[in-house]
Amino acid sequence: MKKRMAAVITAAAALCACGTVRKSSIKEEISSGGGEVSSVRDESPAVTVTNEVSVRADMPRHLTQEQEILEKAGERFYLLTDSRYPVYTNTEVSYYPTGERFYEALIRELAAAEDFIFMEYFIVKDGEMLDGILDVLCERMDAGVEVRMICDGLQQNDAFCEEMRSYGIDCRLYREPDRVSINERDHRKLTVIDGKTAFMGGVNISDEYINVTSPYGRWKDAAIQMRGDAVRSCTELFFEQWDRGAELDVCGEYLDKTEPAAAEGYVMPYGESPFDNEDAARDIYLEIMNGAEDYLYITAPYLNIDDEVEDAICSAAERGVEVILIVPGIPDKLYMEILARTHYERLVLSGVKLYRYTPGFIHSKVFVSDDRVATVGSINLNSRSFYRDFECGAVLTDVKCIADIKADILDTLDECVLVTEDNIIPLSPAEEIRAAMMANLEGSM
Repeated sequence: MKKRMAAVITAAAALCACGTVRKSSIKEEISSGGGEVSSVRDESPAVTVTNEVSVRADMPRHLTQEQEILEKAGERFYLLTDSRYPVYTNTEVSYYPTGERFYEALIRELAAAEDFIFMEYFIVKDGEMLDGILDVLCERMDAGVEVRMICDGLQQNDAFCEEMRSYGIDCRLYREPDRVSINERDHRKLTVIDGKTAFMGGVNISDEYINVTSPYGRWKDAAIQMRGDAVRSCTELFFEQWDRGAELDVCGEYLDKTEPAAAEGYVMPYGESPFDNEDAARDIYLEIMNGAEDYLYITAPYLNIDDEVEDAICSAAERGVEVILIVPGIPDKLYMEILARTHYERLVLSGVKLYRYTPGFIHSKVFVSDDRVATVGSINLNSRSFYRDFECGAVLTDVKCIADIKADILDTLDECVLVTEDNIIPLSPAEEIRAAMMANLEGSM
């Protein structure tokens, strides 16, 4: 990364792959006149602190987290990531309620690429979806566009990676260097185009995600497209995996490609790692649950939750919040269905409106609350996403497309059946034993 970026990060606020924030004993006051910083300094480096949010007076503009912005955006989300991920304005967000809609937008944006395309996906399988993407990538590479791709090393193999290289794609498999494990997987779904546009969500590159094939009935998923300043963090998230463990000087030339977009609201892309000793994704989910006042709508393909998360969902319903939770009608993994059913009774008795998506499998990982905050990404409500895998998502505050997310969930209810106390199917003795065994193996689920 550029020297000035490295200096800033070393001193104060390492973003995404580039480090962690260091606390400082320096105190700061923001003047009411123009947001200028006045500080009482000790012998520590030139770092300033406002309400426990670390910033540098000489940070580049994109790193400066003004207190007014943080308060409006929901400062708590920024702090829950240990101040690692900036909150951005000037970012336009579009919401795609199906894999098909996402795919159409992705193809359109890939075809317009002029400089580079970075793609990072947990699953990349041969089929119609990949063929369509490869056609566009090859056309853009012929025009001089650089293409890099990261695939998970458990889902894909070396032969697949070599095939991608044969097209001219600089492809890498993510694997821990000392082993290939069922844990520590790269579960992210991320595309960055020219540093100006980024896609993030639940959709992998495989035909079931766009319903070309239907192994589990109709597949419903969701994704977002970001255009503007927040794409910068998405570029850094990609390079976090591309050159893991190394100095990320290589990403510096790509970071300044971002261009602001005229849009309201605040956007905070964030990542999750099994190695950073932080539970950012889980904490963000809990904060949305605990902060809900009017409604809390969730879609969750996998429901393997601990007591604290279950308490938060139930407590929201018990204090009068309308809580809607949509789970699959046709599971893709039977053991995950059994684990989910262990939570049904308490959720329903607490007043949670639990729905099953009857046409098939709902794979979207979406939270939306109170017409003000939402998050969309790759992060499931289970232990794998919270503790074991690399993930990514974005917190949206006061962003226009929050209305679209809410409308999508309410529209989806037309294809769902409500789970009530009367229609809960109890686990059989064999299922109870299996659920207990799988719960004890949470590290490999």
